[in-house]
Amino acid sequence: MTRYGSRSGTSRAVGAPSPSLERAAAWERGYVTKDFRRMAIVVVIAIALLVAAGLLLNAFEH
Repeated sequence: MTRYGSRSGTSRAVGAPSPSLERAAAWERGYVTKDFRRMAIVVVIAIALLVAAGLLLNAFEH
């Protein structure tokens, strides 16, 4: 027995979103953007440290 009917890919919401939902969505978008920015900074720092360590080890080998 099926409890839920199948859904198509379209949204069931009609009308304009509520102001509270819009605020929540804007806050979430801002949080995700800041989170990706933080992750990018960590990746750049990690790559820079790896390059610096490689150069340092290469200098000490010679």
